[in-house]
Amino acid sequence: MIISHLFKPLAALTDDELMQRVRGHDDDRAYGELYHRHARRLMGFFFRLGGGDEALAADLTQDAFMRVWTARNKFQVSGSRSQVSSFRTWILTIAYNLLKNHYRHSEHEKDYESFAMQTQEEARDSNIIDQLDQQTFDHDLGQLLEAMSPERRLLFSLRFEEELTVPQIAQVMSLPEGTVKSRLYTLTQLLKQKLNHHDTV
Repeated sequence: MIISHLFKPLAALTDDELMQRVRGHDDDRAYGELYHRHARRLMGFFFRLGGGDEALAADLTQDAFMRVWTARNKFQVSGSRSQVSSFRTWILTIAYNLLKNHYRHSEHEKDYESFAMQTQEEARDSNIIDQLDQQTFDHDLGQLLEAMSPERRLLFSLRFEEELTVPQIAQVMSLPEGTVKSRLYTLTQLLKQKLNHHDTV
């Protein structure tokens, strides 16, 4: 017989089980546990993609968790056996939308619109990141990402830092999987072209 998640200690619960308690019982202790587990990493996500602005990252992190609470009844557990929890995908969707709104109302609006009009041709993803020389990669990649549009930086972070799959990225970005694949292909080809001096082959 499976013991209900209501009788387990909070630390023993998965993210999705904690969110079920938040959704079904307005459990602020379960909500606090989720904040404890994810706030620091989420703030890093915002910090990297918000231009290194610590105050903005802190504000967006608080906004994201406020939305988790206010939209708690909309949370649904995925039926897939993905290693990435439904909650993590869900909060990254919230984070993505917050950043997208920030970019749309900032000086990056033209970059965002330009990227949104890119080709949606379906293509295969590439694993070129694994082929790059790690010793000097971080520095060169950081400079390259800084020059990219906000949308491309978000896509890079979701795929290579948060390690989401194409279907999960499609869910976060509200895009068809084919579009995600196409944009990842374009992005990784650009990385390969700009960083080919790191290839070890």
